[in-house]
Amino acid sequence: MKAVRLHAYNQSPVVEEVAEPTISGPFDVIVRIGGAGLCRTDLHIIEGQWAEKSGVTLPYTLGHENAGW
Repeated sequence: MKAVRLHAYNQSPVVEEVAEPTISGPFDVIVRIGGAGLCRTDLHIIEGQWAEKSGVTLPYTLGHENAGW
């Protein structure tokens, strides 16, 4: 599947192939994403503004505002 990923702060994210998710726990679900967006939080991550506070490790898959079924 494709994902928008950040490999370095203050650099452009890239679209790349990543592994399909798998269910590993009893409360896991897989949602087929119909639409996804980036928000200001993602821009802060790209800019490195929250590098120490966010706990983000690079490479990082951007986008947490998704809609699907």
